[in-house]
Amino acid sequence: VCSSDLNLKNSLRMKSMANREDEVYLTEGTPEDAQAIVGLIDQLETETDSIEFDPTIHQLELKLVQQNLALIQQSPTNFLLLAKLGDAPIGLLTIVETDAKKGQAELGVGVLEKYWHNGIGTLLVDEALYWAKNYSSLSTIWLDVLTDNEPAIHLYEKMGFTTKKAPIKDDQGRSLKRMARKLS
Repeated sequence: VCSSDLNLKNSLRMKSMANREDEVYLTEGTPEDAQAIVGLIDQLETETDSIEFDPTIHQLELKLVQQNLALIQQSPTNFLLLAKLGDAPIGLLTIVETDAKKGQAELGVGVLEKYWHNGIGTLLVDEALYWAKNYSSLSTIWLDVLTDNEPAIHLYEKMGFTTKKAPIKDDQGRSLKRMARKLS
């Protein structure tokens, strides 16, 4: 799926290519975005403890990150979406297949703190759900969210996610809520 195939129904989502310096837009992550994505992950990790990334991302050579992004672009079960302001990524959403037999994938989303409460997370999740329903072979998207992250829980509930089980503890002892949404 290329970015032009995405469901761009909100005028904030996609502006003309000629004037992107002061516009937020969504685009699928490409191999050319590899360095910027790693930098965004670095910054997100310093701004919040609400999201976790695979620590091996920092040990990979840029060429391998680029190769992985190319594979993600071709996958019907994995997706990486960027929110950009000009050429700079300010938000990231991933869908990563976790159980091929059951068609399940985990959703992860992060937005730089400077841009919180501007609807960027909502745009990312909405676009990812559109992709999952229309272009993927997935049946369920799930996520874990800190139980005290009420803005995120509200966002996910607004997008049709429901709580699947009692809160669990992560490896740091924090309480997490497992939420999921069927795509059919």
